[in-house]
Amino acid sequence: MADESLRSEQDALRIVKANAADIFSLKVTKSGGFTVTQRIAAVATAAGIPCHGGTAIESPIGTVAGLHLCCATPSVTFGSELFGPLLMAEELLVEPLDYRDGHLRVPHGPGLGVTLDEEKVRRLTRG
Repeated sequence: MADESLRSEQDALRIVKANAADIFSLKVTKSGGFTVTQRIAAVATAAGIPCHGGTAIESPIGTVAGLHLCCATPSVTFGSELFGPLLMAEELLVEPLDYRDGHLRVPHGPGLGVTLDEEKVRRLTRG
């Protein structure tokens, strides 16, 4: 699996040309956002390489961004590991992400479908 070596579509092309991986780990935060991550997935699709929804142990916001990308990307067929919020000491969302039966459910609503608990963020912010 190409993971830490995979940050851009140029990296994806280099890995494909070298026949260096059988799976790509997609990480929205590592790649700098949706656009580059989608380009990496497009390279994987063109090369017939399945993708995995990877984690950098993000907050709930980064996790739900990765979740939306994975659910909207047909080449993500090799599961995911979007568990970052489960390791957090405190919940940062008004409604926590819904983990059930080994699955993370996609939240519905505007934007990413979640609401940040602004008071909690203020309380936890360092001065």
